[in-house]
Amino acid sequence: MQQTFHECRSAYENCRIILTTKHNKAVAIHPAFKEILSAEVVTCEADTDQLGTFSGEVDREGTALECVRRKCELGMGLMSTMYGLASEGSFGPHPTIPFFPCDYEILYFCDHVRGFRLHESLLSEKTNYRTASVASIDDLERFAEKSQFPSHALIVRPNDWHDRTVIYKGIQSEVELHEAFRQCVNQSEDGKIWVETDMRAHMNPTRMAVIAELAVKLGRRLATECPSCNTPGWGIVRFEKGLQCEYCNLPTELVSEEIYGCVSCSFSERLERSDGVKSASQRYCAWCNP
Repeated sequence: MQQTFHECRSAYENCRIILTTKHNKAVAIHPAFKEILSAEVVTCEADTDQLGTFSGEVDREGTALECVRRKCELGMGLMSTMYGLASEGSFGPHPTIPFFPCDYEILYFCDHVRGFRLHESLLSEKTNYRTASVASIDDLERFAEKSQFPSHALIVRPNDWHDRTVIYKGIQSEVELHEAFRQCVNQSEDGKIWVETDMRAHMNPTRMAVIAELAVKLGRRLATECPSCNTPGWGIVRFEKGLQCEYCNLPTELVSEEIYGCVSCSFSERLERSDGVKSASQRYCAWCNP
C-alpha cells in the first residue's frame, strides 16, 4: 500500500507562528514555513539559556523533548499567541556508529486553535561537534582547523572549571582565540584549557543547515491533512519492526511498516516503508548471521 497525501497548504496561510529562540533560528526555519505553509515565523527573543546551555553554565533539566516543550510554551505565553515553535539540539556520539559525532534536532509545534502539539526530529551526521583538553596554542589551532574555524565559532574555558563565569563564547578570530587561551591557562590549575565547538545555532552554520532541513520536514507534515478529520499534521507516529530476511524470511529488527496517524482523532494507517525496501539483508538476520 502506497502513502497518499492530502495537502492543506492554506491551513496556516498568513498566520503568525511564534518561534522562541535567542539564537536567530528563524533564519533557518522561516523560509520553509513561508514556502510550504505561507506562514510567517516571528521570533520571540526569550532568555532560553535559563532552560539549559550547551557550554554547561546552566544544566538542562529533563529530556530534550521536555525542554523544547517548555521553550515553546515560554514564548507563546510571552507573546499571547495561538501558534508556537521551538527548537532544541543535542550533540554526542552517534547511537549506531561508534566514535562518530551526530546532531539530534527536535522541532516542536503547538496549535492552540485546533488543540494539538507535535514534533519532528532529525538525527544528522552533518556536524562539526568536537571537544578537547589542550595545553598549547599549536594543539588549539589544530583543533580549530578541524572544527571549521573561524566560520564556526569556538568556546574556551579553563580545563578545571571551578568558576563558571570564566568562559569565552562565540570566538571567531585568531586574536580572540589566543587571548581566551592565555586568560584560561592563567586560571587553570593543570595548565590546560577546555575547547569545544560553539553549537549555538547563530554561531554554527552547519547546525543551521540541519535545522533548515528539519523545518522542511515539519512544514510538509503540517501541510498534510488527516484523511479522516482533515486536521493538519498527519504523519508517521511510530514504526513496526519485523522486516523479513531476504534469505530465510524470518523477521529482523529492521522496520517493516510505517504507522501514520492523526494528531487529533484516532485514525491511523499502516503502510509499507516509504523507501521501497521489501526485505532485509542477511547481515541483519539473527538466524542467518548470529
